[in-house]
Amino acid sequence: MFSVFFGQFLLNQGVIDGKTLGRLLEASKQTRVKLGVLAINSGLMTADNVNRVNELQGQKDMKFGEIAIEEGFLTEPELGLLLSVQESEQLKLSQTLIDEKVMTLEEVDKYIRLYRETYSLSDEEFDALKDGKASTIIDTYLNFGNDSFSSLYKEYITLFFKNVLRFIDSSVHLDHVETIDHRQYDFIIKQDIIGPKRVYTGFAAKTDVLIKVAGQYADEAFHSLDDYAQDALGEFLNMNNGLYLVNLSDYGVEMSLQIQTIQKNYVIESNKVYCIPMYTSYGRVDLLISLNPIA
Repeated sequence: MFSVFFGQFLLNQGVIDGKTLGRLLEASKQTRVKLGVLAINSGLMTADNVNRVNELQGQKDMKFGEIAIEEGFLTEPELGLLLSVQESEQLKLSQTLIDEKVMTLEEVDKYIRLYRETYSLSDEEFDALKDGKASTIIDTYLNFGNDSFSSLYKEYITLFFKNVLRFIDSSVHLDHVETIDHRQYDFIIKQDIIGPKRVYTGFAAKTDVLIKVAGQYADEAFHSLDDYAQDALGEFLNMNNGLYLVNLSDYGVEMSLQIQTIQKNYVIESNKVYCIPMYTSYGRVDLLISLNPIA
């Protein structure tokens, strides 16, 4: 989870391009994270410390952790902690960047620190982000300003994000919220949620992207956005929104769903529609939510 968000940050910084990021994310699935990268990420060692240990490994028949303890860079409990998380997914991109010689250890360290500074992440928030806690990801990436319904939006987006991860693409990542009042899409899938407030929800993308999304959800190979593929997209949104209503009912809020619809060559011309870009392996999908009609 952290890998895809850190990768998007590097992409935004112009450090790597989209094609390179895709290749690295795929390669990172087979990567084993080295203790030096873990130690830097945890703040227990600096890049200079790690380079010193690596240098000494060429002179001594000792493991990285043994030398780090001997040199006073780590304690035994700290080494034990690093070993316990060595198989985690969170830093595989960082290790792959180094292995593929795209970045040096020092550069990875620099950009991880810049990433934390850019989003003003505390140690606790950064740890939660690395652990893939969706609520922390949403809070980090989405800013609805002074909108009094921001908590409603965030709860909905968190659920949608989790369902995309579960059913569509485990490598999906999102970008910052956009406020739009005019945009055209090949197709949009919409559904209104009715209750104390009327919430307009939907998602949209290019045709080829939606064909892939429908195929993943339905576990079928669609070759066009035919009726079956469109039904799969509608069912995905309906499933997500149904779960959202169950969550709301736990807080005593009862709402209902209108029938989902899908429209071709759709132009949004509404005031204050929030768009949350989600980047899947198949392309960009825009999640749309508003208290105003998406029309």
